[in-house]
Amino acid sequence: MNKNVNNKDDLIKDQNTRKKTSKRMGIVLTVLIILVAGAIIFSLVAKNDSQGGPRGPGMAGQSNESMTYSVLAETIEPIVMQNYLKFNGDVIAETSVDIYPDVSGKLTKLYVSLGDYVRKGDTIAEVDPSLPGQIYSTNPVKSTINGTITDLPHDVGDTISSSQELIATVGDLGDLELDCFISEKYMADIELGQTAEITFEPYPNQIFTGVVVEISPVLDRSSRTLEIKISLNNKNGMVKSGMFGSIKLITEVKQNALTVPEESLLSGNEGSFVYTVLSSNIAKKTLVETGLELDGRVEILDGLSKGDKVIYRGQSMIQDGSSVKITNEGTAE
Repeated sequence: MNKNVNNKDDLIKDQNTRKKTSKRMGIVLTVLIILVAGAIIFSLVAKNDSQGGPRGPGMAGQSNESMTYSVLAETIEPIVMQNYLKFNGDVIAETSVDIYPDVSGKLTKLYVSLGDYVRKGDTIAEVDPSLPGQIYSTNPVKSTINGTITDLPHDVGDTISSSQELIATVGDLGDLELDCFISEKYMADIELGQTAEITFEPYPNQIFTGVVVEISPVLDRSSRTLEIKISLNNKNGMVKSGMFGSIKLITEVKQNALTVPEESLLSGNEGSFVYTVLSSNIAKKTLVETGLELDGRVEILDGLSKGDKVIYRGQSMIQDGSSVKITNEGTAE
């Protein structure tokens, strides 16, 4: 009986020993797996560092210094920069005279039509001043200048109520002007002698030239506008009185201006800056002072020089010192 008990105790001890041994072997095996995996990862990282290749996201010591960014840039060259105002105007005769009758009465005859050329002293119309029960001779209305009929506000049979009522307008169409009205906020930009480029709808591809010859001394109170007149060069006779023109008035001209594309400018705590490309193909952050902004370009007053290469596409992805490759270089026009 005691022998069977002893055998049973020995069997239990043997089983416990085996369990402990198996557990130790499991721990040792786990440690070995961890060590081997760590060695493999370390080897891969070390190899990647030695070759300068990209690192995976989240790896310690990640750096973009070895990356090269493709960008677009242009070489800065001086240009002529013109600031301007755009508005519209009506073509009128530079020399224009309104013709009035000497008497009131009925308009009995018109001897001219719109566009007819008349000479000084030619009879334009006749007005009959007769009253009921009274007969008077008709009164001739004569042109006081040589020119073209540009306005006839009345028809035959109309009653001319006073001698201050307009019968016709005669203008010298050899010299034409544009009558324009400028917003009050642009008054300070207008000067006599400024040049203008003018286009008309019938001639969309042709540019006519003009010069500011008259500036009103007063401002229109109701519209808050300033009237100006622009003398039109119309030697070929293509422009007619009454036409409507689109005007580009040059208010400021800057010679040898250094400009950059508007999209190349970035802003930071220190102010506006651009990225230039050094001869070593390294991007350099350059602070700039800006001036006139016009037609998608910005004048640079300080910070850049002729020949600098300015990045205008791809600059948002880089920083000072980044390696870059110019894939499409252009020159400011």
